Amino acid sequence: MTAEVFSFLIIILNLLVVFSALYQNKYRAFSMAMMVLIMVVSMTFGFVYGFLFGIIFDYSLLVSTLVSCGFAALTGVFMGMFSDGLAQLEGTFTGIMAAMMGAMLVVMLPLSEGLFILLIGLLLLTGTSLFMMTALIKKNNSRFNSKHELILLGVTCVVILLIFINYPNEKPIQQDINHDHHTMKIV
Repeated sequence: MTAEVFSFLIIILNLLVVFSALYQNKYRAFSMAMMVLIMVVSMTFGFVYGFLFGIIFDYSLLVSTLVSCGFAALTGVFMGMFSDGLAQLEGTFTGIMAAMMGAMLVVMLPLSEGLFILLIGLLLLTGTSLFMMTALIKKNNSRFNSKHELILLGVTCVVILLIFINYPNEKPIQQDINHDHHTMKIV
């Protein structure tokens, strides 16, 4: 399994976790904490989309930026649907901004470093998604106590460790280090 396919699977699992947690909370009153959670998770998804599509479309910054911004905008719109319009707008534009930065960062790096950044982004995304789930459960369940929080923290650490261990170890194609367009030749 390639790193790109593995990353898509992790992103889909994180989307399921986030949307199920938001769906459980959709009839609750809107709060500023909910807006901040949507902003943080949308930004993290945007970074990972930017990293992933920057690796896939490494030949073109424009294509990788547009595709990652499109996916980040859709994620922000769908996450904000469980709250109000302001949170939807915030999630959308925060995700777009993060996707642009992620795509630009990975396109500028060699492929091996881009794959490492993608791994770090996936770990951050998983931790953020599970943190959001824990925060929403804690907010909406009066029987939730520190013992349950400790169990969810342990599960989060195990999931992050499993992603780190199972991340595909790819040997990238040797890239040319010399960038002739950066040097000036004097004739």
